[in-house]
Amino acid sequence: MTRENIAKALRLYAVATSAILLATIAGAAIPMSGHELVFNDSPSVPRGLFWIRLGAGATERGDYVVFLPPDAAATLIYGRGWLPKSMPLLKPVGGVEGDSYCVTGGRFIVNGIDAGPVYFVDAQGLPLPQMRGCRRVGHREFLPVSSYLDRSFDGRYMGAVSISNVLGSGHPLLTF
Repeated sequence: MTRENIAKALRLYAVATSAILLATIAGAAIPMSGHELVFNDSPSVPRGLFWIRLGAGATERGDYVVFLPPDAAATLIYGRGWLPKSMPLLKPVGGVEGDSYCVTGGRFIVNGIDAGPVYFVDAQGLPLPQMRGCRRVGHREFLPVSSYLDRSFDGRYMGAVSISNVLGSGHPLLTF
């Protein structure tokens, strides 16, 4: 091995060691900051990394929240194998306290704006819960609404969700 090759190898080793050290420090620092990097692979919101502040509730329309589904929804989500058991959901907030939402003519309407279709069956042909009429998002509730995918299992089937189910909220960091 020539001196030049040894120097190149040492530089590469120094860069690789530095990268590993930085990743280790960042990996330890993120949880200490009260945040978590969440990778989403579900098609109901953009795939990618989300920066989530743990313990933060759903505060504004458009916030992304990580939450546990209500019991009736959880039975479907985990029972039908849509997600691994007890894995939380990641959805944008489409409605906050006082907002109205309706199912009419096979459409999901939030504050008078069409948020997409409501299906009678899932992709496996199994029946989905059907809400009828209009409701309001209650005190300490939010309405999960994903306009990214028409077949998203969100507020159109589970209704408003208690803020107590929220594990954290945040925003996309890198999506693809």
